[in-house]
This record gives sequence, C-alpha cells and structure tokens, in this order.
Amino acid sequence: MVICYFQGNGGSTPLRLPLLSQVMKAIQEKSGSVGEDAEFILVALSYRGYWKSSGRATQSGIERDAQAFLSWVSETYVQPDRDVSVVLWGHSLGAAVASSAVVKSLARTAGNKQPPIAGLILEAPISSIKDMLISLYPQKWLPYRYLWPFSWNTWDVSSTLGHMARYKTATPSKGMSVPPILLMSAESDEVIPLWVADQLEEKAKASGLDIERKSVKGAMHIEGPLKLDGRTALVDFIMNSSGNR
Repeated sequence: MVICYFQGNGGSTPLRLPLLSQVMKAIQEKSGSVGEDAEFILVALSYRGYWKSSGRATQSGIERDAQAFLSWVSETYVQPDRDVSVVLWGHSLGAAVASSAVVKSLARTAGNKQPPIAGLILEAPISSIKDMLISLYPQKWLPYRYLWPFSWNTWDVSSTLGHMARYKTATPSKGMSVPPILLMSAESDEVIPLWVADQLEEKAKASGLDIERKSVKGAMHIEGPLKLDGRTALVDFIMNSSGNR
C-alpha cells in the first residue's frame, strides 16, 4: 500500500514530516498488532514552486505534477510479483488536488498501468476559492469576497465529487472503481468553516459515493491527524482500504 500525500497551499513537506511520521508509526503498530505483513509506504509531493521544486505554481501545472507523481509511484513500486494499491491523502488545497487526481485516473482507459486507488482522504478540505473568500470576508461591503473570478485556482471539490459519482454509475475500468472516501474535518478549524465539510458530505451521500465523516474535536486546521481521535480514524481507514483490519 502506497500512501500519496498532497499538501495544502501554505504547507511544505518538511513542516509536515513530524505528522507523517506519527501516522506511519501508528500504521506500523496496528499492522503488527493484527499480524499482517502488508507493507505501507508514504510518499509526499512538493508541487512546482513549493519547497525545492522549481517552476511557478498554477492549477494546470499542479495537476500535471499530481499525474506525474502517480506515474512515478507506479514505475517505482509496481512489480509483477507485488500487489500494489494506493491511497490519496490531501490536506486543505491538497484535497482538491487529490480528488482531481482520482477523477483523472478514473478517466483513463482500461489499459492504464497505474495501481488502483483504494481510498481517498480529504483532510480539512476546501470547497472552492469562491466559498473560501465569502467565508473569510463575510461582510458584503468588503471587496475581497468578489475577487474569486481573478484567482488562478478554480478547483471545486463539490463538482469533482459529482464527476466521481458519474464513474460509479458507469461500468468501471478494470482496477479503477471509485474509491471510498474519508472526510476529516477539524472542529475548531480557523481556516475552513465546518459547513464546508457538511456540504461536501451531503453532496457525496446524495451522489451515492461511499463516504465516512470524522469531525475531530478540538482540532485546528492542521491538527486533525495530530489528535489521537483523528489519527485513529485515519489509520483505520488506510488499513481498511488495504484490506487489513
């Protein structure tokens, strides 16, 4: 099982390493306690313009980075004698990148060689830039809430969930069925209001998607998996996605 991590807009790989290490340690402990010998690997993507990656961050560029990332995972870990699947884990803006990557993978032909996506984790996800600006600047007299048409970012996670649902009703490509989703919200999120997760959960359920909701008590925007309650839900979802209980 390869866990592919997609960071948020204000994050970087080094800053998230302590969290990622905690999650991997918890996975290894649980895997050992149930006597499973499955191997879990976590890899993180630094988009263009982030950390040591060159270039300028654009939506189309980041989406290409995500596809190149998944291709690299396939080339690096897929072996004729190894059964490999992946879980995509996106935080904040990274949730939009990860969900978009799922749709692009579902759109590929049956002959694609990428390993199947066994799960999608949306941690403190954004909905859209328009919704975020309205949330951050609720006063109608402030000009900032009206600037969303000029943003380079047009991701819309709610619409992406709708695209995923269309593949669920169609005949899936071999190994490319729509994955289950863990929607993890932070109860004390200072960046993303709780109604965003509420709306995404409602959209997913109305679309017939397999979604699990976890609201982490007392957690702020980057703290969901740092809390034991949130980390346990995350690890359980990953283990279940791999077929290990």
